[in-house]
Amino acid sequence: MQLPSKQIWCRLPIYTVFAAVLPLVGCDPGGGSTNSGGGGVGGIVTGGGGTGGAGTAGSGAAVSTGGAIEPGADTTIVAYAGGSGAERFEAALGLSDGTFLFAGSADNLDFVPPETPKVEIAAGTINSASPTKIGFILHASGDLQTVLHLVHFPVGTVRDISRLRLTGKPGAPSGDLFISGRRDVTDKSNDGYFIARLDHNFISGVPSKALWTFDAKCPPREAGGGTGESAYKTIQPWDVGSDGRVVYGEGAEYDFKWAQIQRLSPEGKPEVVENFTAHWSDSTEWDGTPASSYQGGTLVRSAIVMKAGRRGSLRSATQEDFDALLPDGNGRTDRKGRYPDDYYFSGPCSLVNNTCPGGPGYTGYKTSDKPTQRVGAIAIDRDSGDFYVGYSTQSTLPDGNPDFEPAVAALDKTGKLKWWSRLYHERTDKDGGGFNETSSPDQYVDHLAVDHTGKTLVVLARAHGNNVINYWSGDKVAANPGAKSFHSQFTGSSGNIHISWVGKLSLSNGVLQAASWNAEYAEGTGSLGAPYDDPNLDGWPSHNAGWPDLNTTRVASLAVDADGRVYLTAVGRRTITTKTAYQKMPKPNEGMSGWNDYVRVFAPDLSTLVYSSILRGPWDTSMDGGGGNISLIGVVPAKEGVLAVGFHGYDEVTMTPAGVPMPVSNVPAWCEAEPQGESAVLAHLLFSP
Repeated sequence: MQLPSKQIWCRLPIYTVFAAVLPLVGCDPGGGSTNSGGGGVGGIVTGGGGTGGAGTAGSGAAVSTGGAIEPGADTTIVAYAGGSGAERFEAALGLSDGTFLFAGSADNLDFVPPETPKVEIAAGTINSASPTKIGFILHASGDLQTVLHLVHFPVGTVRDISRLRLTGKPGAPSGDLFISGRRDVTDKSNDGYFIARLDHNFISGVPSKALWTFDAKCPPREAGGGTGESAYKTIQPWDVGSDGRVVYGEGAEYDFKWAQIQRLSPEGKPEVVENFTAHWSDSTEWDGTPASSYQGGTLVRSAIVMKAGRRGSLRSATQEDFDALLPDGNGRTDRKGRYPDDYYFSGPCSLVNNTCPGGPGYTGYKTSDKPTQRVGAIAIDRDSGDFYVGYSTQSTLPDGNPDFEPAVAALDKTGKLKWWSRLYHERTDKDGGGFNETSSPDQYVDHLAVDHTGKTLVVLARAHGNNVINYWSGDKVAANPGAKSFHSQFTGSSGNIHISWVGKLSLSNGVLQAASWNAEYAEGTGSLGAPYDDPNLDGWPSHNAGWPDLNTTRVASLAVDADGRVYLTAVGRRTITTKTAYQKMPKPNEGMSGWNDYVRVFAPDLSTLVYSSILRGPWDTSMDGGGGNISLIGVVPAKEGVLAVGFHGYDEVTMTPAGVPMPVSNVPAWCEAEPQGESAVLAHLLFSP
């Protein structure tokens, strides 16, 4: 069966709503042809007890920090949840007692078994009025057979609950439960998301109220005409430490106005951070450090200003810091500047006067006229309290063309910079002498997670296109010369695509420990290499052999378990699937591929895959599979597998479920075998079924 047109099914992840900045390339063939290949009819490819298929672009940007869990039954479960209430699961979490939390939104709660205890939490001072929407948390048993509790906000208040965080680290007792979700307001200047701390975590008791709530303000981009949503609202970049302090970002990305990172106390109040460089009293701003040296009265809050070039931003304040030549984290020692934003400027930005020169910087880069930066992720080390910020800056290349540059900044719990990484060499040697000094692909940081066992920061970054300098190759790791990588480098000739990269950096100094691209093959590509020698990779052509074209691959969620394995959900085209995948993608000689959402687990050293499976409705593999109908937007590590959640899309014209239902397995009594319009998706997949 052929799916309807791509225009109906293909979507970009919702974190790319700033379409004026990023080209809409999600389901465009981009760098891959759609030439037909061989294959049978029906799109059924058996593997691991499932059937074949593929899916649409994922949405959201969730990171799970729950520990490894032990479901009550080692059973593959794939099912729908919901009826006609536009249900979505947007985040999931494993609690240390083995049970699960699923957060999301719905127009009604009729899909929940009537005997389920339900608790309505007051929205309090959250500024939001989302017509018909109910943000909820569903608490399920470890075997997923029973809904234990449902906690929700009143109908018509928040749009959803889309992020779940615990103060405990993976493998440890869960700790306190913090949540966030999107707010909808009439006055767009007050738009954004909320953060809340609940009074219980479902282990100590069922939540009955929010101990506090906080509204992060994220107005739409003025540079985009004031329409749509700020990426800060969509991404909701925040995390909580073991002490209950929250570091969060707010504002509008690539804009003229404002963006910042602040910290909330365990009581939910903005607090002064000793070594931040921008601070406010009740009446004035003071730029300086440390906060305790201020002589003008009482400071009430502090921030990192995410506006490149301004005082208080991530920019050196002294000539000595500006001129410092430091290691770049992967073998070179000629990276200039103590702070990441020095890259764009000709000198330091003093904190004691208005001397703050513009660009360009030492390689010719300068900032654009839209200096606010996009914070893609924030992660806090539950052991030390140190925190990590991944962001990108809209810049201008030396030839005047536009660009976007990434950075990861590590700060200790007092707010003092520990290290930073560009994730690539700012200068590389040219053949014949001299240096390459520009990285023309647009590059972004989308997710961060802390691997507490391996003492590394997991960075999920993205590149739009390729040129001489891009993210570090997984087989060229200075700290580990013998490193192997599942997918070591960019290949092919496709430029107008967005592909993802995973790296592990040392928490202490930012040195690269391992890396792999996460980018699927383009349909119809040639130049395929020999198969991987890992039997778990099922005879797929190796990314590290040949020179095949790649296609757009975006990651929607990221998690790390207590063993250091990296879990993600993503959208791709010809997705590599493992031997025991629930649904396998046809190999290039087996039939046509189709856009699909998938769940993937990397080995701790990123050298190979533990598991990879697509999830979508079957399609006719003798022709183009079009776009899929499943969005996977949350992922949770499990002891012997992985749990992914999301939703099944619907046809906006007919208001019926999109395409063909995904194959289901062992459907719990509270779930359904088929979608009814937009329905939540639940998939518990075993590595060895």
